[in-house]
Amino acid sequence: MVTPTPEKPLDVEEADLVFLDGAIRLTLIDRLTRFAYNYPLLAKTGKRVREGLLLFLATVGTPRTLVLDRGREVDNFLVRSLLEEFRVKVHWTTPGHSRSHGMIERLHGTLQEHLHILRIGRGMTGEEAWARALLAYNSSLHSATGYTPLELMRAWQREDSPVSIEYVCGELVDEDDRKKRDRVDRLNNKATNRWN
Repeated sequence: MVTPTPEKPLDVEEADLVFLDGAIRLTLIDRLTRFAYNYPLLAKTGKRVREGLLLFLATVGTPRTLVLDRGREVDNFLVRSLLEEFRVKVHWTTPGHSRSHGMIERLHGTLQEHLHILRIGRGMTGEEAWARALLAYNSSLHSATGYTPLELMRAWQREDSPVSIEYVCGELVDEDDRKKRDRVDRLNNKATNRWN
C-alpha cells in the first residue's frame, strides 16, 4: 500500500512513541505542514496511547489518515476502536521499512538535539524543555517547504483563506526588506496554487 499524500492539514498525520529525556511521549506530525505535537504518557501501554490520541483528537481535530507502526502498545483493540469511532483511516507501516515513517523519525532526532542543547546549555529538563524543543522545531524553517510549520499551520487556520499573509507574516508585510517580501510572496503563491 502506498503511503497517502496530503492535500491539506490533518489529511495525513504520522504518530509514534518516543522515549527521550526520561519521558515517554506520543508524538505526531502533520505530513503537509510538518507541524508537530507531543503528549506525555504515564506508561507505554495501549490505554495510555489511547488517552494521548484522544487528547490530540479533542484539541487538534480528526485526521483523515493516521500513519502508525505495529507496536503492541499501538496496534491493539483500545487504539483501533478509538480510531474506528472517529472514522480515522489507519495506514500501518511495514516493519523494517523506516521510510514510510521517516518524517516522524527525523522529528524525534531533531527533538533529541533540542532537548540535549536545553539540558546542557540551560540546565533545563521536564515539561518546559519539551515545550521549548517543540516550539523551536515548529518555529524553524523546514527545508522541504521553505516555511516554518507554524507559518503553514496558521495560514490554514484563517477563515478568510486561501491564505492571509497579513496574519501569517504580519510584521513583514509593511517592511521594504526584499528578501522577506519574496518569502511572503512565495507563501502566498504556494497557498493559492496548492491549497485551492
